[in-house]
Amino acid sequence: MSFKAPSAIVLPLTLAIGLAGCIQVRVPEDAFFYPNARLEAEGIELQSGHSLPSDTEALRLPYAGGEVAVSRVRGNPNGPIILFCGGNMFRRAVSGGDRAAALAPFGDVVMFDYPGYGETPGDATLANFRQATAAVAAWVARTAAAEGREVVAWGHSLGGPVCTEATRLIDVDTLVIEASTPTAHAVVNDAVGLLRPFVRVNIDPGLDSFDVVQSLSGYGGRVLVLEAGRDETLPPRLSRQMTQDLIDDGVAAERLVFPQADHNNIRLQPDFQTRLSAALAQ
Repeated sequence: MSFKAPSAIVLPLTLAIGLAGCIQVRVPEDAFFYPNARLEAEGIELQSGHSLPSDTEALRLPYAGGEVAVSRVRGNPNGPIILFCGGNMFRRAVSGGDRAAALAPFGDVVMFDYPGYGETPGDATLANFRQATAAVAAWVARTAAAEGREVVAWGHSLGGPVCTEATRLIDVDTLVIEASTPTAHAVVNDAVGLLRPFVRVNIDPGLDSFDVVQSLSGYGGRVLVLEAGRDETLPPRLSRQMTQDLIDDGVAAERLVFPQADHNNIRLQPDFQTRLSAALAQ
C-alpha cells in the first residue's frame, strides 16, 4: 500500500498540447482534495499518530451536507481557543492527537474533519468545505465570547487558505499560516517552473478564489507565517512571497522560519514551543 504524508499537496496536472503548441494545464476543483473515497480508490493508507486525549470533547455541528465531526481538546486554560484547519489528508482520528499535543500548550484546540473526510459526511466540494468551516468557526466564536477568550485560527498547508477565510466570518485575533501557499495558482506556477511562459493554466474558478492576501485585505489582527526551510511540497519561497505581499497590503504579518523543518514537522522542531509561545503572547 502506498503512503503519502498527511497534508502533502499532490498536484495532478492534466497536460495537453494545444493547436498553437501551448501546453494546457487543467486544475479541477478537487485537484487537492483527498476524501475517503479517493484514498480508497488510490490505495493510500494513512499512518496514524498519537490518539486524541481521553477527555477530548466530541461535537457534531450542522452544515448543509449533514453534521461536521469536531473535536475540542482542552489545553492551556489561560490561552485562546484555536480553530485548527488541517491539510488535504488531515483526519482527527489519524493525526489529531499529534496536532493536539503540539497546540494544546497554547490553548484549547478545536479541529474538524472536512466533508467527505473521516467522520464528516458529504461531498468534498469547495462549497461544502466553506460551509463546514463556517459552522465550526461560528461555534468557536460563540464559545470564545462566552468564556472570555481570544481566537486563533491556525491553518496548515491546504488549511492555510481555508482558515484564512474564517477571518472574514468571525473575529480572529491572530492567524497562523503554516507551510502553506497564498493561492492555488502560486502552487501551479511553482510546479511548472521554467515552462511557465509556455503554459496556459486553467484552474477551476472556485479553487482559484482561495486567495490569502485578498481575503486578509483590511484584516486588523496579526498574521504569523510559519516557513519550513526544507519544504519540498510547498517551497519556502511561497511563504516568503505571501508574507511580503501581506506586509505590502498593510497587514501586520511576521514570518517565522524553521530552517530544518519539512512540510509536516515544523511542530517537532526544538524551538517550536518557545518561539510560538513568545509570538502568540505579543
